Amino acid sequence: MSTKTRFVYESLREEIVQGHLQPGARLVFSRLAERFGVSPIPVREAVRQLETEGLVELKPHTRVEVTALPWSEGVWVSELRLALEPVAASEATPFVSDEQLSRTSWLLDEMRSVLDAGDYSAFAERYFEFHDSLYEATPNRRLVATILELRETSKRFHRVYRCESVLRTSENDLRRIWRLVRWRDQDAVYEAVREHRSRSLSCFKELANRAEHAHAAG
Repeated sequence: MSTKTRFVYESLREEIVQGHLQPGARLVFSRLAERFGVSPIPVREAVRQLETEGLVELKPHTRVEVTALPWSEGVWVSELRLALEPVAASEATPFVSDEQLSRTSWLLDEMRSVLDAGDYSAFAERYFEFHDSLYEATPNRRLVATILELRETSKRFHRVYRCESVLRTSENDLRRIWRLVRWRDQDAVYEAVREHRSRSLSCFKELANRAEHAHAAG
């Protein structure tokens, strides 16, 4: 991948996963080439890479759009996270360092601060960072890689649809998980993470049902 292609690819990918380019947004090669100051060739190569990742799709008449983000996909991702994340957290528990405990404790305090300020986006970022810090200690790196891939989709849902209710009650759950990790209670960590992810899945399903009914009514 050339330097110009990588620049265009990374810029567009960031805009898609951050929700700045919404599902269904059209990508016009000539406009993108002008915007990035490149020829259409790096744009086409970058879009081709985004297509392989499922972030854009080719429509009839060579129309390219940001891939739709159906609620069903979010539900499937949440179900997989429910199955995998309790295992990862339990495996991490004996290996979490004092530094990681301090980091996650600070993140919990930050979550409370930004939540009080009404900054949902900052809260969501710290929420995901809490889990990143915890899973750094998980020995099974293939498991962690799978979880991180799934969470990229979850992050996109939060950025595009602002699923505030899914995270709003999560701070207490995370504080409980943090205490159990500090006590090195693997079985209790497993159950606490499972309960947290189960609640998140229920909230997400409720949002999906509301969106489906709203679409049907419209």
